[in-house]
Amino acid sequence: MEMLIIQLPRGRTTVVAFDPETGAVLTTHTGLHAVLRQGIKDWTGQRLFPSDGLPFLSALHDHVFLSGYRVRWLTASTVFRLGNSRRE
Repeated sequence: MEMLIIQLPRGRTTVVAFDPETGAVLTTHTGLHAVLRQGIKDWTGQRLFPSDGLPFLSALHDHVFLSGYRVRWLTASTVFRLGNSRRE
């Protein structure tokens, strides 16, 4: 699973996740659903949709970053490693 963690204004955070096994793209932000359905243009001007998979996620990452938001790209293995690294 690939995920984008996006920091929004006023301390909010949203997650966009892509599951390569099913091709599903999920988000925790209701307003972002409309953007996902409309598609995102990549560097070449081609409109990509969630069904395009990782190229779509890459275009979304670039779009969010260039819009001035802080964004991190994580893989499931990174998330699990971070989840197991808590202090006792």
